[in-house]
Amino acid sequence: MELHGKVMLMFLTILSFESHWVDGESSKVPCYFIFGDSLVDNGNNNNNKGVARADYKPYGIDFSKDMIPTGRFTNGRNIADFIAEFLGFDNYIPPFKNTTGWNILKGVNYASGAAGIREETGMTQGERSSLNQQLEHHNYIISKMNELLGNKSSAETHLNSCLYMINIGGNDYLNNYFMPLSYKTSAQFTPKQYAMSLNKQFSYQLKGLYEKGARKLAIFGSGFVGCTPYARAHFDHKGSQCVDKINNAIQLFNIGLKLLVNHLNTNFTTANFIFIDAFNIALHDTSNQGQINKDSPCCEIRHDGLQCALLGKVCGNRSEYVFWDGVHPTEIGMKRLASRAFNAQHPNDTYPFDINHLAQL
Repeated sequence: MELHGKVMLMFLTILSFESHWVDGESSKVPCYFIFGDSLVDNGNNNNNKGVARADYKPYGIDFSKDMIPTGRFTNGRNIADFIAEFLGFDNYIPPFKNTTGWNILKGVNYASGAAGIREETGMTQGERSSLNQQLEHHNYIISKMNELLGNKSSAETHLNSCLYMINIGGNDYLNNYFMPLSYKTSAQFTPKQYAMSLNKQFSYQLKGLYEKGARKLAIFGSGFVGCTPYARAHFDHKGSQCVDKINNAIQLFNIGLKLLVNHLNTNFTTANFIFIDAFNIALHDTSNQGQINKDSPCCEIRHDGLQCALLGKVCGNRSEYVFWDGVHPTEIGMKRLASRAFNAQHPNDTYPFDINHLAQL
């Protein structure tokens, strides 16, 4: 009887644990999956062979009291973290590398610094997981979910209720198209052709997510890449504050992405796709005008101009800086974008509605 009682207690504990993770009573959605690049990576690139890593100081200096780097490419929380908070999750979604067992039912972060829509994007930065590889990782997680929930149907029902966030595309420009010595794309495509090619490939990838059960998808456009300290230091901007040729090319991608979202909503009526216009959000950022530094990185930059130098100096007034390093926003910059993606403040921030509305459908 004692053994039977222990077995029954174990069964009830597992059942309770499963119910807690699946129901997600305290959050707007029971689960949250994240795909993308360094703006949402929270540790998947740690210990990789390459330079697209943030597992060293001063990264993460404001994330926790112990100031231990977590692999986030900023001084504190990133966009995905803030969205998790706004959704009501008690904890941040763990990286794919560190997610096992029942934890996968609440979501996984697959994002990888230097990753792109195209397979070769970011290769000069070393080891990273492209969007295609991230989708393969998701397929693996789904297979494990099938085992945990007992059958494919239960797993699919669970996946239908999850929020999917995809933030990718910037590297396909900064770490591909605008690096002609390392990539052939700028010789093969005009900016318009390249944007069309990216959107076409992205459409197949998003359809793949839909076929695997995704029904609530928030897709982020690319932001002001041409206004980053790295871009302004490495490209001629002819007296303009930003590198217009980069921003103009990216806007072609964003325009196509908004049209793609409209197309997907028309053709997949059981799902909801939304577009987050990160470019527009940056364009209409009127917070702390005149008080915030939008030109300089907060941390001491290493020789390539992209990321912080190992154990480098950092500014003390981090809440007054938009950029943490040569390409990534500070925590305050990340929060501004995440806040307006979640609750739109301007008519063009999101289309057709914001993440808060999407989560409640």
